[in-house]
Amino acid sequence: MVETQTTKQGRPREYGIRPLPDFADEQVALAAAAIDELRARVIDQVEDLPLEALRYVAPGTTLTIAALVAHLVWAEIGWVERVTRTTPPADLRAAVDPAGGGLARGAGVVPDMDAAGLISLCRESRDAYTVPALVDLDDIEQVLDGDRPMTPRAVLMHLIWHWTYHSAHIGLIREQWGSGYAWTFGSLV
Repeated sequence: MVETQTTKQGRPREYGIRPLPDFADEQVALAAAAIDELRARVIDQVEDLPLEALRYVAPGTTLTIAALVAHLVWAEIGWVERVTRTTPPADLRAAVDPAGGGLARGAGVVPDMDAAGLISLCRESRDAYTVPALVDLDDIEQVLDGDRPMTPRAVLMHLIWHWTYHSAHIGLIREQWGSGYAWTFGSLV
């Protein structure tokens, strides 16, 4: 752990989430917008961190901030692929598979990316895959067959939960590394 640096004033949380435009289903558009807000929060948490902070392994765990960000993107593209039956770009999959899958198995894989690379990965997955794949999804209640039947609604709620859950991990590891982050509220109107 390094000496505590100045505390970063976090971006205000956005509560007035509005559905993304041009989606076939307004509820899918609203879920995609909520994921966008959570992705923006993660980006804000990592954008100012040096490599040492991104690669810092918190005591008693195999987690790093870099691995958590890659895992978030990995899970998002995997779940979106499952509910939309579309194929993500191969380069995107290759960039996140080692750390994303490793974290899910408890392995300590650290992606070789700085903050700019991780942010680019978050934005590329959103712009090149997630939003284009979800835009035509028009039946949020359709039960998808497979080893575990599911609906797009349940998967989208899981992604919202997943981004929230791991954002908290990122915040805690950031604090343990020694870089403060002040959570701030946006307008509740």
